[in-house]
Amino acid sequence: MKLIILFAVCFNSVIISQNLVPNPSFEELNDTISGFIHSSSEFEKKIKNWVVPNMTTPDVITPDFAEGYTNPPLAHSGSNTIGIQCSRHRIKKNNYWSECIGVKLINPLLPNHTYFVEYWIRRSNCTAPSMDINEYMNKNFGILFTSDSIKTTNPGMILGPPHIKGDSQLYLTNKKWIKISKYFTPHKKYNFLYLGQFREEGDEDPIIFNSYYVIDDVKVIEVADFATLDKNIKLPIGSKIPLNHVHFVSGTTKLSDIKSYNILKELVIYLNSHPNIRIRINGYTDSIGFKEYNQLLSLRRAKTIAEILIKKGINSKRLDWKGFGEENPIANNNTAKGRLKNRRVEFEIIK
Repeated sequence: MKLIILFAVCFNSVIISQNLVPNPSFEELNDTISGFIHSSSEFEKKIKNWVVPNMTTPDVITPDFAEGYTNPPLAHSGSNTIGIQCSRHRIKKNNYWSECIGVKLINPLLPNHTYFVEYWIRRSNCTAPSMDINEYMNKNFGILFTSDSIKTTNPGMILGPPHIKGDSQLYLTNKKWIKISKYFTPHKKYNFLYLGQFREEGDEDPIIFNSYYVIDDVKVIEVADFATLDKNIKLPIGSKIPLNHVHFVSGTTKLSDIKSYNILKELVIYLNSHPNIRIRINGYTDSIGFKEYNQLLSLRRAKTIAEILIKKGINSKRLDWKGFGEENPIANNNTAKGRLKNRRVEFEIIK
């Protein structure tokens, strides 16, 4: 440098969701590391999967790391972290020098699927007084998802803004790790994740960090079911949460088992604890049968769920419903397993 597998229990079943970030805690190395990284190519040779998009020199912090410039903290988990420096050193007009890291996701993010995204950050001690300062989280630091890989010879900040950013009131110090957790629903397919300080086009004086930070435990996990939802994290508008354990008797609008009713009871509790959100129940079918019938059946099933929520005390003004029939399949309709996944209901945050 010059300047989890997530487990969620839903009654008697266990849902396992895969972290789409390879080497998420930076434990997999190709070589020993004891000091600063001196080139982007050296970084990419030292650590598995991760790359540098902008020709800067982020560091891999291991227990053997020994440099006088900074005294990084212990990893949040495991042994290793990534060190990223941001600086007010101007490269050219409207841009500043800043380190950034990137990785190709194990599987791409898909449109209209909702994902849980998380990373941990902490400031490191620096010997330079101008860099050894605590800072509030800024809107230009975070995670950017892209469809194509980024590779530039410009060491300045990558164009953003990031999709995942921390709240502005978060105060970053050298005393403790801070968790950044958000939900994200893409509108197109994304294959790559980049983490660092970004800038918006035309911003002549961007808000950026001016210190040295360590990063650990990066997660991107698809929300497989309502049961896996972290109820304490706000869902942004557009989030779509599957109700996979709500089942209907074949060809009808009648719920088929007690688990279905129990899930809806949990949804009522969630809505009561988040009184300012408004949702729409979306219904879907597989492609078997007539398209018009499937669309009507999905609409009636969505309406049935909304009516159950209303009977349990949810204000009708907070609810809407829509049937999509066989549109927007999430699996292959040519297999029984795929058709089962496509016969689904979900709720979507619309306000």
